Amino acid sequence: LYQGVLIYLNDILIFSETMEEHVKLVRHVLEKLLAAKLYVKLSKCEFHKELLDYLGYQISNRGIEMDPGKVKVVLDWQLPKTRKQLQSFLGFANFYRQFIPSFAEVALPLTELLKTGPSPTKPKPSWVIQYHQGNKQAQKPPRTPELN
Repeated sequence: LYQGVLIYLNDILIFSETMEEHVKLVRHVLEKLLAAKLYVKLSKCEFHKELLDYLGYQISNRGIEMDPGKVKVVLDWQLPKTRKQLQSFLGFANFYRQFIPSFAEVALPLTELLKTGPSPTKPKPSWVIQYHQGNKQAQKPPRTPELN
């Protein structure tokens, strides 16, 4: 649509370098919506935010970062005891794969465990060791992904 405007489903994100540019862009977008007889509900709008929590990410002038609440969930994750629990962990961790250097390599030992996996009631000792090694690697400090 316009540089500085991102539309995803029913959300419109507007971003700019300066406040003056931002105000002009917001006004322009609202005028276009009005001309198309599309209306926004003021109670659902947030204007001029410097930090935005959006779809599991935090967006600011620093870039796109992981939501600290979701990072805490991963760090506090209990040891999976079943294949299903391990799949859940890997799926959750996969959401932030772009922040984890060499994620595929880090996740490989855990992914391999899905083939052999623990019994439904108790994990095998080697399984626990592999899980902890992979999990420690996955918990290293994240980085901001490169934006193209």
